Amino acid sequence: MAAPDYSIGFTREEVEEILAAQKAELKRTLAAWQESGSTITKRRIDEIHAIIEACQIALKKLAPEVYGKRARVDTSAVFGFLPK
Repeated sequence: MAAPDYSIGFTREEVEEILAAQKAELKRTLAAWQESGSTITKRRIDEIHAIIEACQIALKKLAPEVYGKRARVDTSAVFGFLPK
């Protein structure tokens, strides 16, 4: 499941609300998973983690002064020897 980009169409406050709700859901799901250990609950944990990660990325875009800037990684498509 691909999480949406919460930096588009959401305010910082709304993203923080989504993040708080997902953190609470994660705690409940983890407690249920420890009791039963089912794979269905494991899949649910993965979905919650994806949404939490999307919220963290959005908060870094919406409020970098509070949540820090996103790490940038650049790559090059040049292979082999480069003449001077």
